[in-house]
Amino acid sequence: MKYEPQKCHFCQSSNIRKHGIRNNIQRYKCNACNKTFPLKKKLNSIDIWNDYSIGKQTYKQLAEKYHCSVRTIQRYIEKAPKTALNSPQSYDSNIIADTTFFGREFGILVLMDSLSKKVVYHRVIKTEKDVYYKIAFNRLRMKGYKIQSITCDGRRGVLKDLLNTPTQMCHFHMVAIVMKALRKKHQSPAGKELKIIALTLKKSSKQVFYLRLHHWYLKHKDFLEERSDKSNERGYFPYKHRNVRSAYHSFKRYMDYLFTYEKYSDLNIEKTINRLENLFGQLKAKLSHHAGLTKRHKVIFI
Repeated sequence: MKYEPQKCHFCQSSNIRKHGIRNNIQRYKCNACNKTFPLKKKLNSIDIWNDYSIGKQTYKQLAEKYHCSVRTIQRYIEKAPKTALNSPQSYDSNIIADTTFFGREFGILVLMDSLSKKVVYHRVIKTEKDVYYKIAFNRLRMKGYKIQSITCDGRRGVLKDLLNTPTQMCHFHMVAIVMKALRKKHQSPAGKELKIIALTLKKSSKQVFYLRLHHWYLKHKDFLEERSDKSNERGYFPYKHRNVRSAYHSFKRYMDYLFTYEKYSDLNIEKTINRLENLFGQLKAKLSHHAGLTKRHKVIFI
């Protein structure tokens, strides 16, 4: 049903009538005070917020749609009730933890429960530090959450949780660490074989993967131990193939955390933090439609 004003916007008299159309906007005239005013429905902050965040409309587009100024749209967006974090029905949680940054200004630390698929904690930070994660976990525990497991991208301070919570190293980040050390055009046979082994991580059990890695080490042990003929300033003869050694020792360093999901199979622990990365991707895609926002308005949007 089309909206029509019931009273004059100036004197609140009900004695009004249509007075023609100007700039595609219906105008009305009050017979009591003899003033004209446009057809203007009262703005709804929730509708404006949904058009802005979900509909991807800019301030200017919203101002044209609701026949008001850009500053009015900004005021309604700022006072719109944002969606609060919904607590899961069960407080037994498998936490996925990660941080994403929006340029160099700030980042958002997010904890998601993989069982309920809901965000249970977030915080605006300037730099990613282990202490922020520990504060986040402690706050969840104070609220009554029982953290059954933690899946993260390999930060050592998070992997070694103070309360000995089972922690899972993200397989995607583990493979990325190895590929970064070996690079795309690595030439040595040992490096090429190690890259192939790394790509089997997601589909391997701990026993199978460990045996592959161990057999690879026995095969290329002499290659890994090769040292340069020239000493450095300290009189030390450095290893020749430091990239391959670095990739191998990364596996050794994180081996205790790569198959936690297998050890605690009854907890349904996530092997990767891809669910959270997907959320970050969607958020940045929506934010990209609103270029030029100040830091304060970016935080409001997020």
